[in-house]
Amino acid sequence: MRLLCLSDIHGESAGLEQLFSRPELADVVVVAGDITHLGGRAEAQAVLAPILSSRARLVAVAGNMDREAARSYLGELGVDLHARGTVIEGVGFMGLGGGTPSPFGTPWELDDEEAHRCLEAGRAQIAGAPFRVLVSHAPPRGTELDRGFARQHVGSAPVREFLLAGSVNLCICGHIHESAGEDSLGGAQCVNVGPFKNGNYALVTIDGGRAIVTRRTR
Repeated sequence: MRLLCLSDIHGESAGLEQLFSRPELADVVVVAGDITHLGGRAEAQAVLAPILSSRARLVAVAGNMDREAARSYLGELGVDLHARGTVIEGVGFMGLGGGTPSPFGTPWELDDEEAHRCLEAGRAQIAGAPFRVLVSHAPPRGTELDRGFARQHVGSAPVREFLLAGSVNLCICGHIHESAGEDSLGGAQCVNVGPFKNGNYALVTIDGGRAIVTRRTR
């Protein structure tokens, strides 16, 4: 299975039309949040249109900068993974949207208790899948993927605990623009895709129980 992984588009969708002009780029497109920049349904529709016009299956979570109308649109499309799971050709996808509590008061932030509850709900729905993927807007705390501009760790403690429990094989995340890269935790490969608004994305091939990750800049 081939995945095209995107995060932190922030409404800047011009590059998506170019990216999706390539035929059969991926089997599944994974969007790890911040589809809009404080936008609602109309902005989410415009951003996702090139993906929806492709042949690929879409799964997504909203990010902390996506307002309620944008989040509801994902639900209407049937692609929202937040606190949910779905299995596609033997690969289980589950998700955690929103951001961690911050002093900035962004539109969608989850406290640790709610994040734990959402992760458990998603895990239950993909428990039988031989390969499991967590799509989380926030990266796991205490890794090379969650260092903010001052180099402090600002990721999600619940995501860290979830990965350490061996719940999934792969974690796809974003949110912290400064920390695009790869790490591992609890046996899971972890990828901060980096902001697509700056041209970053990742291609992932899942084959034989392992994931091969290639990060790219368009």
